[in-house]
Amino acid sequence: MELADRVRRTTLLLTTMNDPLPTPRSALRGDSGPAASRYVPCETCKRSGWVRRKRHLAVLCLACDGYGWRKRQAGEPEWDAYLRLPVQEAVQLPVEAAHRRREPEPGEEPPYAWERLRSAYERRGSYRELRLRLGQLQPRRRHLVTTVLVDGEPRQLSERDRLEIDLGIVWIALRMRSLRVPPWLLEHEQQTVNDEVKALANAGYKPAQIAAQTGLSKDAVKQKLRRHRQGANLRFSTARV
Repeated sequence: MELADRVRRTTLLLTTMNDPLPTPRSALRGDSGPAASRYVPCETCKRSGWVRRKRHLAVLCLACDGYGWRKRQAGEPEWDAYLRLPVQEAVQLPVEAAHRRREPEPGEEPPYAWERLRSAYERRGSYRELRLRLGQLQPRRRHLVTTVLVDGEPRQLSERDRLEIDLGIVWIALRMRSLRVPPWLLEHEQQTVNDEVKALANAGYKPAQIAAQTGLSKDAVKQKLRRHRQGANLRFSTARV
């Protein structure tokens, strides 16, 4: 496995180490109701993803990349993507009262979902060895990596701090005997990278510039763009049929 891939997997394991752990009740139960999304309906294609031209010809909408929703710009009204309504309209909808959770019967094991989730993470990921290697870091690097990556605490970092974190990740990556990552995390990360590559390409960036921005190789960027174009062509052909 190449060093870049080892570093990527190590970073992903570090940032998800505490994902299965339960959160405080106050944070777990937030206020219900509509929430503003980062996206708004595309007016160009009217949420269809396709623009109709003459002679019944459908063309992929470039404003939203065929998804029907585009990123909200400053000053535009907020929308709730789940309800598919403007937030101002969604907040006026009636809200159903929350149901009380059933108390476990005497002698019945409480269903600790977070323990089952943690067990799944431990089975499919190299978290046990990761904690061992993290504990072997130099104290300063261990503190920075734990605070910033594992706990995700907001912190003002200096250039020296960033260098210490990078060196700590590389040190761990080189000493991990196994770098297993749960497949659902890899799929989510892959989708995030694909979305970033597409957004940069739509903004006019060249493959070399996208590679520099994302940390991918130039060939990997070209391959992702090629797959994206093939998928767009397939959707276009399906729409025409």
